[in-house]
Formats: sequence, structure tokens, C-alpha cells
Amino acid sequence: MEGVNPFVADGVRLHRDIDSYTDSHPLIKEAKTIVRTDFKLFSGIVIDMFFDHFVAKNHTSLEHHVKYVYDSGKIHASELPESFNKVLYYMVKFNWLQAYAEKDKLRAIMLQMRKRIGDKSPLDKAVDILIQEENLFDKIFQEFWIDAQKKFNF
Repeated sequence: MEGVNPFVADGVRLHRDIDSYTDSHPLIKEAKTIVRTDFKLFSGIVIDMFFDHFVAKNHTSLEHHVKYVYDSGKIHASELPESFNKVLYYMVKFNWLQAYAEKDKLRAIMLQMRKRIGDKSPLDKAVDILIQEENLFDKIFQEFWIDAQKKFNF
């Protein structure tokens, strides 16, 4: 990432490392199998959104964190990939990071995503599964979160 602010480059690398770690983690694979029948290729998105819900719901200073992320994105927009800036626009406009904490708002975000992907998957219906199996997904998330914190020291 030559020519990019080192702070931004480090953040992008860390995000990619976390994504790679998450995608290959056995607990994530287990969680995907629970929703795969209903969401097929989109099962990874569903589990990612569920875990975003648990992170937001359990965050001790969510408002501060959300402001930091949005402000950082705006400050460094010219140094970030255009594809991320498009997503950031929606994140800020609909306050996704804050909204993830509440299931009805999570459903609304997933409905927006469903519309953006051309109605290829009923993503918003995934929240019903989250509600039905919340204890199971929370348990999987908590175990994964412990592993991730050890791996990335956060």
C-alpha cells in the first residue's frame, strides 16, 4: 500500500487479517451451517451481520466507537478504496454501526442490503432465525470472540 497513510494502511491490513481469520475459523463455519439452507451463498453475510449485532449489543462505549469509525472514514476518504467509500456512505446515512445493536434496526439494514443485491436472498428474514436461535448464536459468538481477542490482542 505504497503512498497511503501508514495509519490507514495498517488499518486496512488488520481488517483483511481479521476477515481472513474469521472466514476460516471453525466456529464461523459451524454458524454458517445453521443458516446455509435458507441463505446458501449469503450465509457468510448473515453470520457476519449476526456477529456485528453481538459486538454492538455488548460494546461498552458504542456511541464513542461509532463516532470514531465514521469520523476516521471521512477524514481518510481520499486514501480509502472507492468501494469502501460507497459502503461508508450507507453506513453513515443509516447509522449501521449503532443500529446493529437492535434487532428491528438490523432487520431494516438487512432489507436494504437485500434490495441492493437485487432480491437474490431474503436477508431480512435472517433476523427471525437470530431471534429463534439467539442463545446458540450468542454462545458461538462468545467463543469466537475470545479466540479473536487472543489472536489480535484487542
